[in-house]
Amino acid sequence: MAKSSDYRPPPRKEPGLIGKTISSTVALIVWLVLSLLISIVIEWIGMIWFWPEQGADHSQTVLASDQAYLSSQLYENSLNTKHVVAEKAQDAVAWVEKQMKFNAKPPNFNAKSNKTMSSISDWGSEYYRKAQPYLEAASTVTQTFVIRLALIVFSMPVFLLAGLIGAVDGLVERDLRRWGGGRESSNVFNLAKRSVVPAFVGACVIYISLPFSIDPVIVLLPFALLLGFAVRISFDRLKKYF
Repeated sequence: MAKSSDYRPPPRKEPGLIGKTISSTVALIVWLVLSLLISIVIEWIGMIWFWPEQGADHSQTVLASDQAYLSSQLYENSLNTKHVVAEKAQDAVAWVEKQMKFNAKPPNFNAKSNKTMSSISDWGSEYYRKAQPYLEAASTVTQTFVIRLALIVFSMPVFLLAGLIGAVDGLVERDLRRWGGGRESSNVFNLAKRSVVPAFVGACVIYISLPFSIDPVIVLLPFALLLGFAVRISFDRLKKYF
């Protein structure tokens, strides 16, 4: 009879390509939603402490600037895909604006039957009047989120090109290390491989969460270079022999 100490649990089965793709997609969506919530909270904090005189107009200014960046992506010789993405983004912005539109007048809490209900009605109207700028800012930030997602889609070729260049350069360095008798370093390989996805996710989260408008190239290009560098190290540190 085998002893309990000799029992070894079966090795955990690693997910396949489809499983990894689905899990990565779900994780990316979660991070995008979190970045949207973070950007709304930052906007509210700014309305209280940093730009109280502007109020909800600050988010409108940021939205207008980002729409200008999106429009600048459309030039006569651009690909038809860019036109489609930009048009879909504008449609999504219009849909969000329609769904989250707030009236200038507070809702009419018709409760004049007694003093208690009348007080509750006055309190509700006053509370809505104070909360309305923050709700409008949340709506505008959500529209800005859609615009910035479209700009990130436009920047995807930059990330792909950086990754491709990093992969080619890394394979060349791997061959040089292979024929030169260089040392293996699995720790460096694993660290670099795990840094590829965070480089892209970090670019999305930081760019979406910014409370001001900025040229997307300034934010996304450094992360694209970081992704290319991580891919280069990953291919450079691949096993010399399989």
